[in-house]
Amino acid sequence: MANPGPCFPLLRSTLLASVTALGMASHAQAFDAPEPSGVGFEIGVPAPSVQYPLPITQNYHNQTGKNAKGEKVNAYDDKDNPVIEILSGFKRIWTLGDEKWADGGANGDGPTDYSKVKILNPAIWTENMRYVLSVTGKNRTDADALNAYLNDRRSQGYSVIEGLGPLAAWYREGAGATTTINHTLEDFNVNDVITKREDDKGTDSGSPESELKHFVAFMTLMRGPEGSTSPSKYFYSSPRPWRMNAKGDVIQTGTETIGDKTFERYENEPDVTVPALRYARENRGRAKDGGFPSGHTNAAYLAAIAYAYAVPERFSELLTKASELGDTRIVAGMHSPLDVIGGRISATAIAAAVLQDPKVADAKKAAHDEVEAYLNKRLPKDETLLAFAHSADKSTDRFADEAANKVDYRKRMTYSFGRDTSLPLKAMTVPDGAEVLLETRLPYLDVAQRRAVLFSTGVESGYPLLDDSNGWGRINLVAAAAGYGSFDGDVTVKMDAAAGGFNAHDRWTNDISGPGRLAKAGSGSLELVGANSYSGGTVVKDGTLVASSGTALGTGSVLISGGTLHLAAAQGTNVDGDYSQTGGTLLVDSKNGPLNIKGKAVIDGAVLKLTFRGKTPVAGSKVEVLRANTLSGSFASIESNGVKVRPVYTGNALSVIIE
Repeated sequence: MANPGPCFPLLRSTLLASVTALGMASHAQAFDAPEPSGVGFEIGVPAPSVQYPLPITQNYHNQTGKNAKGEKVNAYDDKDNPVIEILSGFKRIWTLGDEKWADGGANGDGPTDYSKVKILNPAIWTENMRYVLSVTGKNRTDADALNAYLNDRRSQGYSVIEGLGPLAAWYREGAGATTTINHTLEDFNVNDVITKREDDKGTDSGSPESELKHFVAFMTLMRGPEGSTSPSKYFYSSPRPWRMNAKGDVIQTGTETIGDKTFERYENEPDVTVPALRYARENRGRAKDGGFPSGHTNAAYLAAIAYAYAVPERFSELLTKASELGDTRIVAGMHSPLDVIGGRISATAIAAAVLQDPKVADAKKAAHDEVEAYLNKRLPKDETLLAFAHSADKSTDRFADEAANKVDYRKRMTYSFGRDTSLPLKAMTVPDGAEVLLETRLPYLDVAQRRAVLFSTGVESGYPLLDDSNGWGRINLVAAAAGYGSFDGDVTVKMDAAAGGFNAHDRWTNDISGPGRLAKAGSGSLELVGANSYSGGTVVKDGTLVASSGTALGTGSVLISGGTLHLAAAQGTNVDGDYSQTGGTLLVDSKNGPLNIKGKAVIDGAVLKLTFRGKTPVAGSKVEVLRANTLSGSFASIESNGVKVRPVYTGNALSVIIE
């Protein structure tokens, strides 16, 4: 089954049918010049109406067997445990078939009866195992096998640190984070069946006595007992791939002895497990070794979201690293794609539940402030943390390619499973509290806006597991970190440069669609990079809006009443509607193309600022500033950094001659 293409146009209209219109007052009197009208309202994305044990944000403590009030609940029952509930899509694919077990009888000893197992969706179950076979055995390189071995044996809190890129070494030093699992292909043969189980004796994400002790304490909260996958594993009790044949059936053929341990043998040619990990497998029997959901994947995402909260400058890279670690669970032969998807869903929900808990507010702030201060102290002079965090290339930072991260993360959200096109498209659900996941990555947006971002970047419906997850499985955090995917209502972005970090400058790389309007306010700078098609228009009130692609400004009209519009697209920037400038600055670099306006352009005062990169421009050379169907008015002044220039206005264009 093939991976999907871009989001379907029908999906957007389906999603829009579910939003709540807010702020219906017209914007028409906000400016002296006619402004793009947008749709006239912002959107609100309400939390879904759910029944206990949802929402997970209120009942996540139930994972421990006691609720938030300390009252006893059954952690192994989907009627009490919200994590089991959001993973319930698995019951549409495979089931133990034991009604008593599923109806409150599940426990930590594991089931004893597998005689009623049913494969309810053979197509998905077969594809699940086909994918495992496609990345294991002869299709698995030694380098892939070693990476899978390291991720299996190392603590996930340590493994995910790689996602910090250029900041990783500083973090390890400050937190005292160590591992004892260090191998290369030169000193370790992953194809040998070893008779020992290596356990990581390092410090995981760090020491509680380290310079970054507040963050280490925060990580402990994020990966506390509420984050366990054990209740779900026992409830579903599904087989791991090394126990299955190509059809996904479990047929035991005997036993084998490796060193001092005896393991069950199954009909599973070829054996999918990395040879060096065969001894590390569970040998207490199938009942103690459920596959769904993947615990390593769950732990990796919990750790990655904790790091990303404290170091949002590496948000997408850390989440992509977690997704890669989950992927290596399949390469190792220890888990299947469904297991890994389940691990991501459970971790996303638990992470949000912990982060939004008022009792964690002080701990998460202390962790964020501590790590940011620690890293900023070590920066080279005049370097920002954001710039340094992305200063390495792919030779030393495996997650340096932003576009590749987006593709890889999205692929691992659904693997090779196709959409069920027989099902109607469902509106994106944004669960209660999910917006907290973007709290430090998009700090200049309010709660409602962060929910709208998650709404506009969610994965379309129709994939296994995702539709039954109450939205948690459809949240695409890497896409959401790149800003809105659609302006489904009018959006005002107010940034405070004095607050630093992303408040001072951010960059949205998604291709933004939708009928809404963008208004840039506040002193910070927002850069638009995508192939945008939003049609409600663009308004710049304060700060800076950087247009770094030809279609950055969408397909509507543009008004600049204050602040700066910076043209940074080499081939020019397009305005499909009208262009009005009643104040502020139009910043044009002489090496970039002009502003191409399909409609009319009206300039009433304002400032034109020219910059010249490289050599001093040659006298007599011309800089194209803008072209329009008609042009009226002029700039009040031109700033050119000491270069003498002469403007040339015509009825439909403005250029500047160097004198």
